[in-house]
Amino acid sequence: MTLLNVIIWLSLLVYHPANGFPTDALTGSAYDTKHHAEITESAIRMAVGRFITENNLTVVDDDIDVTNIVKNFFGDDSDGYEKFVEKQIEIVEHVQNQELSKQAHVHCNSEQIEFAHNHVIKLRGQIEELAQSTEPDLYLIREMIGKCIYTIQAFYSGTNWVEMNGDSVYKDFAGVPNKTLMAIAGATVDTCQDCDNSGEEVNSCENNLLVHDMLTSGYKTGQDVQPPYKTSGDIGKGKCGFGGSDDTDNGYRTANGGINKDRLDPKYSPHHHLHYSAYNAAKKATELFLVDQDIGIINELQVDKFIQIFGLVKRYQTSFGFVIDDTGSMGPIIAQVRKACIDIVTNVLGTANAPSNYILVTFNDPEKHMHRLTTENGVEMISALDNITVNGGGDCPEHAMNGLMKAKDASENQTVIDAVIEKQIDLRLFLQDSLCIGRRKRDTSGRTKRDAGSDPYSLVAEGTGGTVYRFSTAELGEIIRQISEEIFPSATAIVDMFEIYPDDDDSVMFLVDNMLNNVKITVIGADSVDDIDVESPFGSILTAENTSVLFESPDKVVVTVLNPTDGVYKVIRTGNNNWNVTITAQTSVDFHYAITEESDDGSLYKVLGNPIIGERYTLLFTVYNLPVGMNVSALRLKTSNSTTNNLNLVQIAGDFDSTYFVSTTLTSDKYEVSIYGTDSSGHTWMRTSPYYIYPATIRLTSNSITDLYKNTVGNVSYIVENKGSENETFVIDVTDNRGLLTGQTSFTQLISSNGSTEIIFQITGSSLYTTVTYNITVRKQGEVNAVVYDSQTIYISPDIAPTCTVDKLVGNCDNVNTTSCSGVTWNGQATITYTTELSSISGSTGWTFEISSEHPSPINISASGDCCTPSAYLTVTDTNSNFARCHFYLGNVNPVEISSKRLLTTTEQIAIGVIGGIIGACLFASLVSGIIIYRKAIKPKLGASKINTLKSNSYPHQEKCDSKEQFNNVSVNLN
Repeated sequence: MTLLNVIIWLSLLVYHPANGFPTDALTGSAYDTKHHAEITESAIRMAVGRFITENNLTVVDDDIDVTNIVKNFFGDDSDGYEKFVEKQIEIVEHVQNQELSKQAHVHCNSEQIEFAHNHVIKLRGQIEELAQSTEPDLYLIREMIGKCIYTIQAFYSGTNWVEMNGDSVYKDFAGVPNKTLMAIAGATVDTCQDCDNSGEEVNSCENNLLVHDMLTSGYKTGQDVQPPYKTSGDIGKGKCGFGGSDDTDNGYRTANGGINKDRLDPKYSPHHHLHYSAYNAAKKATELFLVDQDIGIINELQVDKFIQIFGLVKRYQTSFGFVIDDTGSMGPIIAQVRKACIDIVTNVLGTANAPSNYILVTFNDPEKHMHRLTTENGVEMISALDNITVNGGGDCPEHAMNGLMKAKDASENQTVIDAVIEKQIDLRLFLQDSLCIGRRKRDTSGRTKRDAGSDPYSLVAEGTGGTVYRFSTAELGEIIRQISEEIFPSATAIVDMFEIYPDDDDSVMFLVDNMLNNVKITVIGADSVDDIDVESPFGSILTAENTSVLFESPDKVVVTVLNPTDGVYKVIRTGNNNWNVTITAQTSVDFHYAITEESDDGSLYKVLGNPIIGERYTLLFTVYNLPVGMNVSALRLKTSNSTTNNLNLVQIAGDFDSTYFVSTTLTSDKYEVSIYGTDSSGHTWMRTSPYYIYPATIRLTSNSITDLYKNTVGNVSYIVENKGSENETFVIDVTDNRGLLTGQTSFTQLISSNGSTEIIFQITGSSLYTTVTYNITVRKQGEVNAVVYDSQTIYISPDIAPTCTVDKLVGNCDNVNTTSCSGVTWNGQATITYTTELSSISGSTGWTFEISSEHPSPINISASGDCCTPSAYLTVTDTNSNFARCHFYLGNVNPVEISSKRLLTTTEQIAIGVIGGIIGACLFASLVSGIIIYRKAIKPKLGASKINTLKSNSYPHQEKCDSKEQFNNVSVNLN
């Protein structure tokens, strides 16, 4: 990257308009600003450190900082630590994604504080239900935790709690049921006075709050709840704005300025002086939300689930058994099975954490088992695996359970489940889709996950905490690689990968740094070890004294360099075959990367699915265990034709692992990703990711994902865009893991260049499950491999949210001005449906509504008002805290403004004052507010539908509805 590129991206990362703390670290002069990633990472480290200590999971010295207890827990298990960090990053990404929401209650904005509280309560209830299920979806639980954390953190940056209480934690706002929040300012209460919103008068907004004994929060431009129309005649007062340069309508219906504490920059945050107080409160509140004995989700999760969610599992040396079906039905895939199993052994062979011994058992028919081998010698196991062949008939391997019993020497009267539990076996069962059962599921990382069912494999998995993996032939190698990383703490990283074609030079260099041990050279395509020479940094060919042959077959050779010295080595081909070479080594230094793109709010969000060829992205890198004296300098992107692009990396400040970023345009269809720098000896070091970047010409975007309820059908919508230069016909296929899809699941669409199409499919919510996972793939017509895919898990809710639908609107307030608005009236009708008993029906200020009757669902509503209230909301809440809202929207009223270009004479001022008083009196007379409590046992009177001013709230325009807690999005066209 040139210096110019670096400067451009530094400036882009400085400014991130958002709805709360920045999503990630800012650079330049704003680098001290606290952000959601830092708050969440720090809080997780403190919470998990407390959890480890309180549950005696490791010995902790009294002088160790709580944030370092996690690293102390994992010790030399760097792979285990990386898995923990990946789960931490996962939660952080879910926190960050909430910034995109337009729902004010998600951000605690627009005085939607009680709805925000209920939002967290509902999520916690879902987390508890998932954690207690027989098949807990840990990814979905982490997603819900991230959503809760975001709203809790937003409470401290967006409300006036910090102004009243400093950096203390409000423990009642943590999603715990039956907690009554302190009073929240009503719709008619002015909460702020005008101050400078430009940031030029730095301290102008320090004392702009008018309320100090009740909660309030700022109204933010562009969200679903906007300020109520002003009811007070006082000039210079009103509802608090969010404030700052991104609050573009600030001062229109709010007081000028605001109270957000998101940044240190006064141009963005009017209460910038309280930024650190908000940060400290948010960080402590996040920690307490996770592990506090009174309010923490540890109470819902319990110890074992908490350990799984955060990956607090240290890998120990253990036995490893292979139980393989060698009947004729395995013929088409036996070669892939042999290769996958051999890869497990070769990956950990020679490392300090290799299995203590290996066991191999094959099975054929129910009574024809062969106990092949028990050995501590990995090379011997590789040879035995390589010699497995199929024989006999093509029976489906439903009797594999007997093979498992043989592998662990279970007694005749002991069931497989008892044997597995007693001997603490980590049971992983791999079944090919096309053999017995054809369904599988994926989480968003692409991992094939456990499948629940009534077959013997699933029953054993359920009874032992094991896992069944359904795979296609092409997936097996990748699944085995991921599983082996979980099982063995090999701390193995890829140094480099390359391909040598017949016409290429016969020698290729690779780097060895002082953090590497047990360097392995794996060559696919070599006939024997005689085809390979390894040259040391001193120019000499290494002999048998310096190398060890771990594995040799007609197509694969694995050689280890013993006690390597730092420097540049060479792999030399003595034959002329096509080679694929992978250099791996034991090391604690490795990295993780994510592809991000800039959203409309200026922040960077992780790309879901494939990036698009020709578009610009920012790559974020987390480097683990980087020692003092070892630095990261650049990124190498290598294309499929071996063209390399080297880009300088920019470091981002962080408290834990080192973080870097770079921006680039992706122009190829495949990239290998490597980072490099220099070690403490001055030698260049390199690490390479096993995960390629695959840019595509198809963008698959989730348009809307339904809230799914038991025994109902929901719609899921995707937009498929063709970003290629040619018109193409694509096939879109949808599958799921529960058999809950209904209707059309395969779509063939001709999409023009730069065109798009919408795909809609239906899923039925089943009372038998708490979740359903679907996969959607897009491929070109006539081709087998998918170009792009997506996978999502949907929570199936046991209770159905109420609905509120506007059926009729009569009236139009467009082009009406505030001097004549009271003379233009409107009326409307709406229908409320519900299944759970309603707790309240409430309206915003300035209009009236009447309830038709006390009868069960549906309920008919009659509404009326005038154009001084052209935007009115009816909110329906049930006893499970679900809510819906109807929007009666009649258009925009034009405010009458008084020119400020000249000073008014005394006579003019008196005249305007008289007119203003008359208008104020008219407006005041037309405003009626209140709340109706609707219960089945109480019949409301029509006259009682006037609104109680003490409990009113304001709910202006909703842009998008994608949550069961939100009202139906009603679009009404007025003539």
